[in-house]
Amino acid sequence: MGKQLPLGWIAGALLVAALAAQPAAAQSAARGAGASRSDALEEVLVTATKRTESVQDVPVSITAISARDLEAMGAQQFFDYGTAIPNLSFGIGASDGNLSGRGIALRGIEGSNTTGFYIDDTPVLETLDPHVVDLARIEVLRGPQGTLYGAESMGGTVRLITEQPSFNLDGQVHVLGSGTDHGSFNQLAEGVVNVPIVPDTLALRASAFYEFDDGYFDKGLGAETAPPTATLTHLGSMKYYGGQIALRFEPVSGLAITPRIMYQRTNQDGSPYAYDTATNLMQREVFNLNPGGTDKWYLASLTINYTVPFGSFVSSTGYFDRNTLELEDDTDVTQFFLSTATTTPPPIASPITRKQDLRRFAQEVRFSSTFQGPVQLLVGGFYSDSTRPRDYEWTAPGASPAFASTDLLLSFIDSRNAKEYALFGDVSYQVVPKLKATVGMRWFRDTATFHQLTDGFFFGATIHDAPTSSESGFTPKYLLEYKVLPDVLLYAGAAKGFREGGNNIALPPGPPPAGCGQDLTNLGVTAASIAAFKSDNLWNYEAGFKSSFADRRFTLNGAAFSIDWDKIQQAVHLPLCGYGYTGNAGRARSTGFELEFNGRLLPELTFGLGVGYTDAHITEQGPGTPQQAGSPVYQVPDLTIASNLRYERPLTAGWAGFARVDYAHIGSSYSANNDVQSPRYRPGYGLADLRIGGRNERYEVALFVKNLTNEHANLGDAILIGSEEPGHPRFVISTPRTAGIEARMRFK
Repeated sequence: MGKQLPLGWIAGALLVAALAAQPAAAQSAARGAGASRSDALEEVLVTATKRTESVQDVPVSITAISARDLEAMGAQQFFDYGTAIPNLSFGIGASDGNLSGRGIALRGIEGSNTTGFYIDDTPVLETLDPHVVDLARIEVLRGPQGTLYGAESMGGTVRLITEQPSFNLDGQVHVLGSGTDHGSFNQLAEGVVNVPIVPDTLALRASAFYEFDDGYFDKGLGAETAPPTATLTHLGSMKYYGGQIALRFEPVSGLAITPRIMYQRTNQDGSPYAYDTATNLMQREVFNLNPGGTDKWYLASLTINYTVPFGSFVSSTGYFDRNTLELEDDTDVTQFFLSTATTTPPPIASPITRKQDLRRFAQEVRFSSTFQGPVQLLVGGFYSDSTRPRDYEWTAPGASPAFASTDLLLSFIDSRNAKEYALFGDVSYQVVPKLKATVGMRWFRDTATFHQLTDGFFFGATIHDAPTSSESGFTPKYLLEYKVLPDVLLYAGAAKGFREGGNNIALPPGPPPAGCGQDLTNLGVTAASIAAFKSDNLWNYEAGFKSSFADRRFTLNGAAFSIDWDKIQQAVHLPLCGYGYTGNAGRARSTGFELEFNGRLLPELTFGLGVGYTDAHITEQGPGTPQQAGSPVYQVPDLTIASNLRYERPLTAGWAGFARVDYAHIGSSYSANNDVQSPRYRPGYGLADLRIGGRNERYEVALFVKNLTNEHANLGDAILIGSEEPGHPRFVISTPRTAGIEARMRFK
């Protein structure tokens, strides 16, 4: 009950404000265009519906963070803005390893590939963390967006929209230095330049960045039963660098051609995990095997936009290539698995590596109308071809012949190729001047092939080719929107979302403990029947409102939703052999709401508050799955709150001073990344950031503190490339308190 009372007060206060807004909005409309808008909030234009509209006119639960707000909050990475989105949760679980392990959930729809992640119009990966530089805005759409964005947007979509080249000379330089508790000096340097090459015809925009974040973990070397023989410090440091180049070519009026290439590389030095507990920054290993890794990716895209009086034609072509290499120390796990009832081998230095690549080509063409009359149309086609090879190597030089038949404990190579074909569109009809109805539909067809080769002491040499899988279907959308007043919009709708299926790895045959034959028999399945799993799907029902009032100095938006999730892709545990597979099992329901308020309380003072509440729980247990009816969906907090307060006032004729505080609260949840039978509790946490500084038209200087209270937030127990040693979990945590200074220079 402790959480419900404050939440009720917040919801009640905001709803009262919404009702009070209506007469204020009516008075504002009556005053007409002559009313002063000098204190109006910044209008954010979005392309969430593949049309350019004000965020206040889009009948979707959407949070849009402008470039100005990203700078004001000091956002550099996903973690900096992810906590500012109501009903967005994130944690480790989308994949193994650290560099590609983060997953995103919207409205309680959790799991790999449930959230679409886009850079402009190109789908990439939700595990990607592009450095925040030269973005026009970030758009987060809650609820299934399958009609316009396809299979990976079952819970919602995150879109990073880049700044486009313009025909003006401008740019900026941004530098930063900071220090982290239990770490050392961090640094950042980045710059953007926009150059017109041929007036009104050809322009170039380029950016580059370099960032170093020092590590804050220590490692004691030697046997755990004795004091460390040596201690290493500043482990887990991260180095990022990259940039992008884009051209804008307008050979004739109405035609814009924009090629762009983006590149980013991340180097990780050391293992960035807290050992045993989320508050422990001291790691222990017998040897120093120099764990870490690299993650590099590039995105090449070409956008062609042709505008005519009755609409616009868009072609978006993208090629995405990501390569990740990670190394972990599996010495303790090797000793555990090679031990017998009578023999325990000495520690054997055992590195495990994983190479993973993803290559994806995507093409979309669409037309959106600007007809004269009550009917508007959007129609398009989409094609995607992706290949994902992986290579795991686990070795223990010296393990044979005394403790194993070979020093190669496991070699695992697989490759998956997937193709997606889709046709999509929607049509809207202005029934009466204030009422609009929209119906949308997407037809899709997905195909996939899977090849696997294994070898080594723990598995043996096998080759597995899964049968080609194919699936097709429709995802509809229905929407009604009603303009109560020029600045008050009501909407209600229903939409279907889905996530494409996939393939399971081959399980070792035979009796336990080495084989999984008995486990499969106990569940009434065969190895052939679980070689692949199907798509899961959901229906989202929601109603919401958007409102602006007091000459648009205040906005208040809200939505309530109910989601029914069927045939969930869940992990099925095989207790006798220790393996598992993904199956379509069980049902879940997620209900809740979002409320977002932004307002200029005084000419110098703005305030923002976002509240998200989600009750996501299992309604039907699937065979072989541990989650019983009534248990919560993992990694989903019930309550998310994000708030900010900014004060700015003139100091001299050219300079203004400002101060901003951000506070986010993320509720508690459960993580089952390593033990599906006994999920681990993740306590809720709060994060406070503070910034103070001064600026004029050209320069800005600020002092800042991130994570003011030095919270060690538990973001989830790590899914290691190898295995977790029983009794010794490892956790991904938030960065400790970091304080520093930054400067920005703009030029025109």
